[in-house]
Amino acid sequence: MGKIIAIANQKGGVGKTTTAINLSSALAYESKKVLLIDLDEQANATIGLGIARDSVNRSTYDLLATDTPIEHIILSTLEKNLDIVPSSINLSKIENILFNLENNELILYNKIQTVKQQYDYIILDCPPSLGIIIDNALFASDSVVIPVECEYFAFDALTQMVNKINAIQTCKKKYNLSLVIEGVLLTKLDNRNIFGYKIIDRVREMFPNKTFKTIINRSSHLQEAPMHGKSVLRFAYHSRGAKEYRELAQEIINNEKNSHQKLNLKSGA
Repeated sequence: MGKIIAIANQKGGVGKTTTAINLSSALAYESKKVLLIDLDEQANATIGLGIARDSVNRSTYDLLATDTPIEHIILSTLEKNLDIVPSSINLSKIENILFNLENNELILYNKIQTVKQQYDYIILDCPPSLGIIIDNALFASDSVVIPVECEYFAFDALTQMVNKINAIQTCKKKYNLSLVIEGVLLTKLDNRNIFGYKIIDRVREMFPNKTFKTIINRSSHLQEAPMHGKSVLRFAYHSRGAKEYRELAQEIINNEKNSHQKLNLKSGA
């Protein structure tokens, strides 16, 4: 059964979509079957994988606002093992549509169940907000990756994101569902600037066991790849950015293996 991971931080510009695209691609390169769900009205993950906005007939708007099954919205990408549920500007209307619906935070969770067993990983690219879409993403997810840019304001926003996760964790217990922090991912490090390393130290001090070893450095390849509708792995496989996202994917795969081993030890005790 697939593991669902939300890429979430209410602050914009911290590398959520870059991480969603390239982590999905890196997992796919590890022969994992991956579904990327674009939950941002800007549809950057969609166009970043080579799908034009005007070619999208059904999107995550239809997934959340209508009875359309997720199977009718999934598109193949040009990357092996990687599918996508695309987004569109229509998603900007979703807050008003869902606001008064009962159990509106469970819509995405219920829709995903029909395809969960078909994928090893389902990655949710979340918008920079703390609204109903984030509630749906966190309710649907097993874990959260929090990208944090190596600068002060992104670090300051981290506390708000953790508070949101804690609130959703409490609500999910009513449904016997769980949510954990997969890890805090440090992004956009400029290794010429010593302040970035101070942020790294502070994040690792706050989350000593939940900060990924992998750090994503600023990279021209990461910036350019979406212009070509490709992940950085497909655009420049041997680049630093591609290497770092392959390392991140391996960390996540290893974390899951370790979790399964611990569960097996407990069940055998």
